Amino acid sequence: MTKDEKLLIAFLEKNLPSMAPTFDEGIGIASERYFMAKLIGKIMRQHQIKTVLEVPVDGLMGVPGMNSVYFARAGAKVTVASPSKALLKNAEKFWRKLNLQKMVHFVWDPKFDFPFKNQSFDLVWNYCLFEHFKDGILLPEMKRISKKWILIITQNRYNYGYPIHRWYHQKNNQAWDHGYSELMDLFHLKKTFRREGLKIEMNGCIDVPPWFDTFDMHTRGLGKKLVGKEKEKKWYWSSLQEGDLEKLSQNQLIKILDTFQKLLVFPFSFLFAHHFYLLARKQ
Repeated sequence: MTKDEKLLIAFLEKNLPSMAPTFDEGIGIASERYFMAKLIGKIMRQHQIKTVLEVPVDGLMGVPGMNSVYFARAGAKVTVASPSKALLKNAEKFWRKLNLQKMVHFVWDPKFDFPFKNQSFDLVWNYCLFEHFKDGILLPEMKRISKKWILIITQNRYNYGYPIHRWYHQKNNQAWDHGYSELMDLFHLKKTFRREGLKIEMNGCIDVPPWFDTFDMHTRGLGKKLVGKEKEKKWYWSSLQEGDLEKLSQNQLIKILDTFQKLLVFPFSFLFAHHFYLLARKQ
């Protein structure tokens, strides 16, 4: 096992105890998932995608291992793979609560050997773990396993919170465990995809709020403390349960965030975007 692989497993399992114990994930995660769900919905409408693999599955914030829920809700059969048994066990519990257990298959992949045959899935994707592997070494395997589509959603190094979080790690003598900064760069990632012979179909910023990206700093629950106990129930943010996305679409704060995201143009969008995405297809 390489240094990157060991660091990733430690990163995933270190964060697990701080993850959301319910579907109340806080405004930051709920809004992030809301905008990601809109992107996934667009991809599902435009392309015939029936099988999806998320590898390695995320464990960054909110309820881990749940980003592919939106593919499953749209009718795709989903496989999620991770080197962490603990993460998969946690995710499985929440998939069951959503009554989506028949739409998902969990694969423990402790050796990072991608135990899947060539062209096994219509779409292979990764959320915020691609950057943990130097030189984009996950990409050739993702390409091998995919029939056609590859999707990456990753951290944005140009967000104004990036240097703040770098300083936070340095100040607390913590090893930087968020991956390689060059892979948090959309322009570098485009070159990496083209070098692999992939044709880029869609790309851009996603999850663009006015606050800075906190990476793994768990701020969930801060809003409840600020508004007081009498308003706690109103300050409930969930995006994974049936009907949540519709409720969020009617929420005034989400509407403001949506307008904020649409009004920002390059390069200002990069200063605020927490993530960017890149969808490519095999030639």
